[in-house]
Amino acid sequence: MEEGNETLFVCDSPTETWRECPRCGLFSVLPDMRPGLVAECPRCHYTLWRMRKVPFEFSLACGLAGLLFYLFALMAPFLNISVYGRFQLAYLATGPWRLSLQNYADVGLLVLAVTTLFPGLKLGIMLVTLIGLETRSVRPRWLKTIFRFHEAIAPWAMIDVYLLGFLVAYTRLTAIAVVHLETALYLLIGLMVSMAAADAALDKEAVWRALDEADSKPGAPTQAALAGGHAAFAYVGCLACGMVNHALPDTRCHRCHSILHRRKPHSVGRSWALLIAAALLYMPANLYPVMQITQLAAVHPFTIMAGITELQSYGLWPLALLVFFASICIPLAKLLSLAYMLIQTQISSRRFIAGRTRAFTIIEFIGRWSMIDVFMISILAALVNFGQIAYVHAELGAPCFAAVVILTMFAVSVFDPRLMWDAATPRSERELEPE
Repeated sequence: MEEGNETLFVCDSPTETWRECPRCGLFSVLPDMRPGLVAECPRCHYTLWRMRKVPFEFSLACGLAGLLFYLFALMAPFLNISVYGRFQLAYLATGPWRLSLQNYADVGLLVLAVTTLFPGLKLGIMLVTLIGLETRSVRPRWLKTIFRFHEAIAPWAMIDVYLLGFLVAYTRLTAIAVVHLETALYLLIGLMVSMAAADAALDKEAVWRALDEADSKPGAPTQAALAGGHAAFAYVGCLACGMVNHALPDTRCHRCHSILHRRKPHSVGRSWALLIAAALLYMPANLYPVMQITQLAAVHPFTIMAGITELQSYGLWPLALLVFFASICIPLAKLLSLAYMLIQTQISSRRFIAGRTRAFTIIEFIGRWSMIDVFMISILAALVNFGQIAYVHAELGAPCFAAVVILTMFAVSVFDPRLMWDAATPRSERELEPE
């Protein structure tokens, strides 16, 4: 049944078992699950639920270990270098501080946020939620409000990318100085492994169901309430918690209190605006130097491509290829791929729609890895500060490139891939019951 522009569905299953695929918009009914099974969208094969054998305990243990690594990494020294008898010690926050002194405070704040603030927030949200579930010490409705931000913060916690940036910086540092690895580096490796293990083991669907069971006022309305719903109500999937709500547009999710939208508002227009801004900055990001290295009073400006060529000249082909793909290919691929998706959506094309959906998932995942060069510059600026003997200064290309990475990440996040399927699907085919 259709009401205005909204599609309403009729199904005998309770809505607690419904899911709207965040990739193609198909409403499905989750099957009876057991540990180890995976529920996929029948249309685009996006994973709706991967049921874990141990949904909470292992993630909680890894999260607690990660918290210890994180706290000690904030206080411990990161790297120590010596140049001609002079020494320089750097901490995790030294790079952002040095960038701010070089009049690039915006880049410094970005590096500080994604290496310190967001990893801490992500760990804190997971630990507070899991400990609250285990101890029953926090009201479930508060935990729901907190946990809905876990998925949104995850892409911005970039410890893994930062360590790759360190690997590239290390090859440059060894060419001009004696490098000593300090405690915080090993702590960051432990933090990265702990967070990756916690993410891999965490069953988010099980967390939401446990929160519903613990809540004296569960989020999902009863079938009787749905039957007496207002005629203008529609079924809307919440992108934060996955629950299918029977609600008016722009109201809040019954479970996590996020604002509900049938589709992300002004998705195509906002994505185009961010994409065009990123495209305009892509050329200066590659043409202008991203940093300037002074060694024995000789000044050497480096563009991104010049840095790749230097790595190749050292015989470091794997690192040169890594930086080339992360800094040149990935931003360009994101710009072209997303532009193609937006155009195909606007002309209501059905061509390669499944492939476009898979491509969207890929560019959403790989976009953050382009931050490698920004982190490398931050590490070099933190350590190489010896005046005319050896000095690294960030240049105009650095903020331009950082802006390209951030703008493309936002452009991907505001684009709603379900619009591709809406535009390519006749209205008559949208009036289907959940699969």
